[in-house]
Amino acid sequence: MNAAMRLSLIFFFLVLGANVSAQSKAELERQRDALNEKIAYTRKLIDEKKEGQEATYEQLRILREQINYRTQLLASYEKEIRRFRDEIQSTESEIRELESKIARMKEEYAEMIRQAYKNRRNYDEMMYIFASEDFNQAFKRFKILQEYADYRKRQANEIRSTQEALQQRVTQLEIAQREKERLLGVQRGEAAELDGDRKESEAVLARLKSEESNLRAQQQQQEAERQRVNAAIRKIIEEELAAAKKSNDGRFELTPEGKIVSAEFEKNKGTLPWPVTRGVITGRFGKQAHESIPGITIENNGVDIATEEGSSIRSVFDGTVTSVFAIPGAGKNVIVTHGAYKSVYTNLSKTEVKKGDTVVAGQVIGTVLTANGKTTAHLEIWKMAGSGPQPQNPEVWIRK
Repeated sequence: MNAAMRLSLIFFFLVLGANVSAQSKAELERQRDALNEKIAYTRKLIDEKKEGQEATYEQLRILREQINYRTQLLASYEKEIRRFRDEIQSTESEIRELESKIARMKEEYAEMIRQAYKNRRNYDEMMYIFASEDFNQAFKRFKILQEYADYRKRQANEIRSTQEALQQRVTQLEIAQREKERLLGVQRGEAAELDGDRKESEAVLARLKSEESNLRAQQQQQEAERQRVNAAIRKIIEEELAAAKKSNDGRFELTPEGKIVSAEFEKNKGTLPWPVTRGVITGRFGKQAHESIPGITIENNGVDIATEEGSSIRSVFDGTVTSVFAIPGAGKNVIVTHGAYKSVYTNLSKTEVKKGDTVVAGQVIGTVLTANGKTTAHLEIWKMAGSGPQPQNPEVWIRK
């Protein structure tokens, strides 16, 4: 491989490395911007919470989500700092290689100059050509001298080009070192914030535990209320399923249109929009132990999403409104059917749709209820089958 080709390859890999670095940096910045936005929102929700048992539990749940977001943010900073460390190490290695190459080329160039000067003392270039035995030999000597002069010129140009590449890498190294130091400073600040969040969470939890004897009975009553609401929603869904079977000789079978809607709904698993514009999941699907009171198990058929007062709730997919009803303690509720699937929206202060309406994804169907110092939307997703309705985990259906 000649010197010109080697230099071209060096420039190629420098440019390629810069592009890859820019892409990864842009992606990390997008991730951090999203996490910073979530952290700002969770802090806003925490600051808005009123005093009282329900608000305090909500505050604890949001704090835990904030700790999770901030932990992810710190991991993002650590990842980029490691990338800068690797880049600095690689750049320092490249600088050493370029410096060594320049030293070798300068040494070779100096030797060429010395040889040229030494030969010039013995005979002139023109005399060297005129001393040829014939024209062919003269032409060959002329070409040799010309190629030698061209080679010296190329060597000088390559030295200059390699010096420019070296200067670029030195500049890049200085930028990378400054950026690494900046990120380390930001990371230290975020670590302090995380420590503060953890202490705040521990303080809230300690406060709740200190009131355990007074809160246990209230929590048991509230969980009984949740079970009552769960049972009421399941009953209405089962009634809808029974009505569908009755109209089809006791079998649950979708129409061709229903099959298409079901297939489209399933195709969008993991990408369905959130039912609120902004929110934080504070209650997850399934059975889980209470966060501060031993012996109490929470059973959730959907997810709870803390949001701002006055927030609208929206349909997660195209469908038909099949039920609009009220449950004491759970506000107003809406069920939207999507073929073999149903999405359930509870805890609404008012609704914008009625039974039989056709809705599209993102359409407002109501306003989230604010009660006891918290504004919490509740989303459930159910799958209909001949054996009966089965609740699904909404977190695996909506966008991460």
